[in-house]
Amino acid sequence: DYPRVLWLEQGQVRADVMPNDRLRQRTRWSYALEHNSAIGVPVGALGLQVNLRRVSDDDFWRDFSRDVSSDAQVVRQRLLPGDALFTWGLGDMSMRLRTLKWQTLQDASAPIVPPYDRLPQWQWRYAPQQLAGGLDASVELDATRFRADTALTGQPNAQRSYLLAQVSRPFLAPSGFVTPRLQWHASNYQFDGLLPSGVRSVHRALPTFSVDSGLFFERDAQYFGRAFVQTLEPRAQYLYVPYRDQSHIYNYDSSLLQSDYSGLFRDRTYGGLDRIASANQVTTGVTSRVYDDAAVERFNISVGQIYYFTESRTGDDNIKWENDDKTGSLVWAGDTYWRISDRWGLRSGIQYDTRLDSVATSSSSIEYRRDENRMLQLNYRYASSE
Repeated sequence: DYPRVLWLEQGQVRADVMPNDRLRQRTRWSYALEHNSAIGVPVGALGLQVNLRRVSDDDFWRDFSRDVSSDAQVVRQRLLPGDALFTWGLGDMSMRLRTLKWQTLQDASAPIVPPYDRLPQWQWRYAPQQLAGGLDASVELDATRFRADTALTGQPNAQRSYLLAQVSRPFLAPSGFVTPRLQWHASNYQFDGLLPSGVRSVHRALPTFSVDSGLFFERDAQYFGRAFVQTLEPRAQYLYVPYRDQSHIYNYDSSLLQSDYSGLFRDRTYGGLDRIASANQVTTGVTSRVYDDAAVERFNISVGQIYYFTESRTGDDNIKWENDDKTGSLVWAGDTYWRISDRWGLRSGIQYDTRLDSVATSSSSIEYRRDENRMLQLNYRYASSE
């Protein structure tokens, strides 16, 4: 018998050509290629994803794009990806190999700094499923070559190697959970040019420790003449990350993450791998859910806060977060969702910053779901400019 092979593939190609554009006195063109394929073979599950978009010239976005309503949409139209991702997985191991090269449509009057190309990025993860003593552990490796126009970025290109090893011991029960976790982050940078200190390489290593816990309560309730089950789910997390001055490490892919309710319980302040902020904080929150007699969640509400015992820092003086030398309850966040009927729903969220004594971000949406594949949604979002 031959081994069974499973193959799935889909994709599309779109191309436009204008042979003689009298406005720009040249031939104009654009093309877009999207491809997704997956194959299951005895040596593992293989996948390939391609997203390639290219145009003929820097003025293409201005001459052919639709009207846009924000600066962020303009930037997205001027950044065209050339992204290819190969994936492999077998048992407890997985691997990703990616190449990403941007075409940046520059404007002499308003130039933009493009994201870094990743040529290439290699990731490997090992997460054994069955460990003695109920332990969970994993090891992740990431090696990325960052390339961009140094005249625009103002910093040298580099190669970054990153290791994350972590181990946790979840204690689970129907009424709650406690999960202590220990992580080790190690990074090495090889820069194409000399740093102000005269070196070409930088190392960083630091541990992180967290304890996440929660309880689950439920009771029978009655609203509007109907029987429901209501839960109360308090949650608390302690996070400790020692301070490391990272001002001598160039930033290639890190940015501050938003603090919505679920984000309050992240163990990272930044996305990406170049910045790991110090932390000595407790996050507390509570969620309540309402289920109908068919076990469908009809309503939920969550509210939480972070209490900082010490200031969160990375050593970067140009980050606004670190210019406010304060501790205490600085960030509050709340989310709610109401499933009015099987087709209609309301969703909203808010993040309040006590340092500014104002709402940092908020969002609201109303959605109509025709079926599993069709939904109409109207969104409103507010973000403070401070």
